[in-house]
Amino acid sequence: MARSLPRPSRGTALVTLLVAGLLGVHVLLASPGGDLSHHYTDHLRHMAESQALVERGFAIYRQPYGEAARGLFPCPEHEWLFPDRTAPYPPLGMLLHWPLGWLERAGYLAPATAHRLMTLQWLVVALAAGLLGLVLLRPHGRWALAGGALLLMPGLVGSGANGFYDVAYVLVGTAALLALTRERPATAVVLLGLCAAVHFRALVFAPVGLWALLAAWRAGRGKALASGAVAVGLVLTAAASAAALSGTLETIPADNPVHVSHLLRGKSSPPAFILLALGVSGYLLRHRYLWSALTVLSGALVALMDRSHGYWHVLPLLVPALVLAAERPASAPPAPRLWWAAWGWALVGALIAFRYPLTPYWQWLVDVIRGHVV
Repeated sequence: MARSLPRPSRGTALVTLLVAGLLGVHVLLASPGGDLSHHYTDHLRHMAESQALVERGFAIYRQPYGEAARGLFPCPEHEWLFPDRTAPYPPLGMLLHWPLGWLERAGYLAPATAHRLMTLQWLVVALAAGLLGLVLLRPHGRWALAGGALLLMPGLVGSGANGFYDVAYVLVGTAALLALTRERPATAVVLLGLCAAVHFRALVFAPVGLWALLAAWRAGRGKALASGAVAVGLVLTAAASAAALSGTLETIPADNPVHVSHLLRGKSSPPAFILLALGVSGYLLRHRYLWSALTVLSGALVALMDRSHGYWHVLPLLVPALVLAAERPASAPPAPRLWWAAWGWALVGALIAFRYPLTPYWQWLVDVIRGHVV
């Protein structure tokens, strides 16, 4: 007699319904440009940059967008998108936009369809990243899950729905943390190399890379060397684009309130942000959460180096909470006060660094409701 298939749990059914609902809302409300807020165009620019990267190589790192991608725009909506700026993203991150850009350029997809599919792709990645994050946080109780539900998921959903592919490095980095919790450090090393090859803000995961390498080395030198070699190869692709970018980053205005250049101008935000990062990392270190403490510092470094700002730029500030969940087994979870520190860092740090009237993790929803960016 054939066995009947197990019935899905209520939780699984609810998650499936919510995911389907979010994807359906995006399909119904997305603009012809693809984004949910009817304003953002980063994904459109990346689609054209990917065509230029394939056909003209590293010209996108040495020449402004308007020149590097001239004649390769899939449709007119991809033109005049900050034409004086170079492309400060690694090759692999750009190539993730290539298939749909090529299909649009070749005439196989109508522009509006290609644009909406592009942002729908990143929304799917965002949801996957958020669900993996909740899987990581769930064993640690209500304070861990509260931050995941109120900060992590909204920040990822808003970023993906508006075409920001930052959600990709969060997905890969979170998968690496899960690999570490399952005692697969060599897999984590490779995933972290992939993470670095996707986006420069993946620098926030640098301490986790060291943690994974040390754990892989203790587990077996052969696997550690092999996985390390793969990771290095992936990181070198990003390093090559960074070298090509040298001297061209000034095309992007340093309008981030905590950019390191503002320290020399006597602005109050950068020192306040640095003191907050040092305080939170010191507190975590005092309780022997070394990797979480170092990740707070690496997240602060990313923000200090970031020349521009927006709500999707705050995702590195959420990573320390994910590391906190991975650093100790569920049988010895962090005390509630440590979760308050991790989520407090993400909330207060974002408000200091990005100055949104609401927490940046929900700002995208305000934009959608109002129909314009506040």
